Amino acid sequence: MASSMSSIIIIPGSFTTAPMYYDLVDKIQALRGGESGSVFVNNLPSASRNPPEEPATLDDDAAFFRAIIEKLAERGQDVVVVAHSYGGVVGTEALKEVSKAEREARGQPGGVVRIVYLTAHVPSEGSSVTSMLGDAPTEMVEYGKDGFHRLVGIETIAQATFPDLELDKAVAVVKHMTRHSAVSFAGEITHAGYKHVPVSYIVCENDMIIPPEMQRGYIEKIQRESGRDVDVHTLNTGHAPNTTAPDQLANVIVRIAAAASA
Repeated sequence: MASSMSSIIIIPGSFTTAPMYYDLVDKIQALRGGESGSVFVNNLPSASRNPPEEPATLDDDAAFFRAIIEKLAERGQDVVVVAHSYGGVVGTEALKEVSKAEREARGQPGGVVRIVYLTAHVPSEGSSVTSMLGDAPTEMVEYGKDGFHRLVGIETIAQATFPDLELDKAVAVVKHMTRHSAVSFAGEITHAGYKHVPVSYIVCENDMIIPPEMQRGYIEKIQRESGRDVDVHTLNTGHAPNTTAPDQLANVIVRIAAAASA
């Protein structure tokens, strides 16, 4: 018998690993009464492979998380996807044929009942991060011949990504961030998942990586292309509330997931 609570899958942002979301996962679990196994976060293939491995593509990232969704759905679970930053691109593509409505139409159990974009990029079909934004500034990202990007200008990145942390603490976090596949940013969306499931968007008002006006532009685009309203929430944080305000973020996610399960 499936749990009455939706399972939550968190898709990280670029250059980050799952441990950067463990505190958030713990706080969500606590708010939900400690339900075992209800919240999941995993490394992106694009942020966890190392040379001489081939850099992962957007398709690799999407297929990885789609497989997790399908395993939970086969157990009869409703699934809420929380997609952060570049994870929004992955989440959008990963929703192909796994919405609850699509699975029900095929006589299958479970499926995605909502996607939550957390200050995330949301490309339209045929678009990629690179086509929308161009290349990252060279003072922040080094482009390696091995196909992986590496963070440079550590203090600049720390100030931009974690403006709500003291600089020394922000620098320490950045030093634990990882390399990221270059080709993943050029991957084009083939499936606009936000057209097929209800959408929430968490706007981070002090974000200097994806500014609030860009976030609201994505919200308007989703509403225009899907024909449905977006459920909008706001946090007075920078780009990474999973690190700087996990209690506040957990509360918002739990409220969204509870409404999705109602």
